Amino acid sequence: MAALTVATIAGNAGVVSALWRARRSPQHYPLASLAAADLLVGVSVLPLAAARELFTFRLSFITCACWSTLDVLCCTASILSLCALGWERYRGITDPLSRADRAKKAKLLAVLIWPAAAAVALPQAFVKSDSVSTNEMDKACTVNTNPSYVFFSVTFSFYVPTCIMLVQYGLILRALALRPPIRAHRGQRPIVEMDQMKCPESSQQTDEAGAAERQRRVTITIIRLMCLFLICWTPFFVMLPVDSLCDCVQDSTWQWCTWLGYTNSALNPVVYAAAATRVRRAFQALLKMTRHGE
Repeated sequence: MAALTVATIAGNAGVVSALWRARRSPQHYPLASLAAADLLVGVSVLPLAAARELFTFRLSFITCACWSTLDVLCCTASILSLCALGWERYRGITDPLSRADRAKKAKLLAVLIWPAAAAVALPQAFVKSDSVSTNEMDKACTVNTNPSYVFFSVTFSFYVPTCIMLVQYGLILRALALRPPIRAHRGQRPIVEMDQMKCPESSQQTDEAGAAERQRRVTITIIRLMCLFLICWTPFFVMLPVDSLCDCVQDSTWQWCTWLGYTNSALNPVVYAAAATRVRRAFQALLKMTRHGE
């Protein structure tokens, strides 16, 4: 738990710093929202989450309400940021020339993520749990198991964003499968077209091989991202509504499912930041500066 907490804080703090130093691009805004949400998970959620698993103590209602609300807020914002990142990637593939418009809309989406996440998280502090799970009785802050709130929160925190991401990435794969259009710049004839006039077969084969290669790389990346997200979060969001109805989930299952979901916040910096070349370079530069400073 300590290692996961440190990795989450260090990794996401590094991404935030790297994004601040890197040149702005449309995908940086949802990526910054993702890193900020995961950083808040590491700073404000994981320390108390670890303490309540290891020790027996009591906290005030206000403290527990704030912690529980932050937990739902940050995790929901993290998941919604993935949706925004998927939208920006789709726009980047289908309309690569509208960089300014994409950046403007991506920035707006990154801002709207947090009110949407708050709308899901804030009822946590006001909805009274119908019953306390036997697995939660000895813990400092109990999980809200009110069935109505649980099904509301899991629907808009996980199931709806997951369906959106699946549709988005399906559209991305479909767009990548199409032959990229040849665009002219400022009325000039495309260079690719001129090359094809000189050597049609060779240029066509080269072009097809470079589309094929791009599709392969992006397809593999998308599969990894979706698998990571689903592997980390699906067990928790299946377990939570089940336990709210029957109170039949064992304590060890609660721990594994909860911390597997938290693990996603530690792995996101590695996967998402590594996919952005400029962010990766800025992150490497930051590490070099840190080493030189030491």
